[in-house]
Amino acid sequence: MRFLAAFAVLWSHSYAITLGPQNHEPWVRWLGYTPAGVAVDVFFVTSGFLVCASLLRLDNFKAFVKARALRIFPALIVMSLLLAFVLGPVFTTWSLHDYFTDANVYKLILKDSTILTGVKFKLPGVFDGHPMDEVINGSLWTLPFELRSYLLLALVWWAASAAKHKQLRSFARMIVIGTTLMLLSFWASHLYGYKHWHTFRLFFMFFCGAAFWLFRARIPMRTSIAIALALPLVAAAAVPKYFFWVYPLVITYIVLWFAYVPRGFVRGFNRFGDYSYGIYIYAFPVQQMLVALVPGITPERMILFATLGTLPLAMASWHFVEKPMLAKKERKRVPAAAPEAAT
Repeated sequence: MRFLAAFAVLWSHSYAITLGPQNHEPWVRWLGYTPAGVAVDVFFVTSGFLVCASLLRLDNFKAFVKARALRIFPALIVMSLLLAFVLGPVFTTWSLHDYFTDANVYKLILKDSTILTGVKFKLPGVFDGHPMDEVINGSLWTLPFELRSYLLLALVWWAASAAKHKQLRSFARMIVIGTTLMLLSFWASHLYGYKHWHTFRLFFMFFCGAAFWLFRARIPMRTSIAIALALPLVAAAAVPKYFFWVYPLVITYIVLWFAYVPRGFVRGFNRFGDYSYGIYIYAFPVQQMLVALVPGITPERMILFATLGTLPLAMASWHFVEKPMLAKKERKRVPAAAPEAAT
């Protein structure tokens, strides 16, 4: 699912990168939303679900931070170095002396490797004149929100520890209340045109996934329920003004239904590895390179060529960076009573 979500981001960006960010993608004209938007929501739902499980399993802030750092930062560091020291020198219009003595090169490495203080999108003289010439890797904008979600989740767990023997119950209640407030804020901000509405949306998706983990023993995964939730979503998509009222209510269940219910050969895909993160962080720079190398490239050709160019990088990132780093994570089984206590 995350592989398909990463590909959906590539698909959506192919229109903006070749034609410009002025809503050229068909979904934007129809629904006001994009496959990339849905894909990011899938990432945040699954992240909230799995990261909450990791936090409760480890029950240790230091171990939790280490696990999240090993998942996020090594691949980002490698990607940032490749952008600054390989892609940048090849595609910059500046002299190499001017390029390497410009502080922005090193600021990009620092900011995009850590994402603690935001993301830097521009390298000197790189991709000037492109439809999206101010952005070298636009996909990274969601990662600071991901990191903040991790930290906020850990903070809520710490706050719940004040309840001592009822920590898990208090944690679950706080997550449910916080998720509900984020949903209401998402609806209000979208209704009144608040330009940062995606902040509430991303936090809602993450913590809704976390809530589903906490109450997993009481949430049946049934095809009949998934269909019952999908039908109003399809109806709302046909009348776009209702879409955002329905979509956040059903997306988490539908995502987790797809994750757990379908069986058969499709699950064999997971043996290859998790290439989704690599696709996500490398697709945008590859697409910008294609704009430079293939003048007049169409969105359809961009989708094909970018897939062929990004997938080997994602595979290398998984097998040589991400997977070895994940092997260093501490592992501890959650006590047997924890799932019952959570519900």
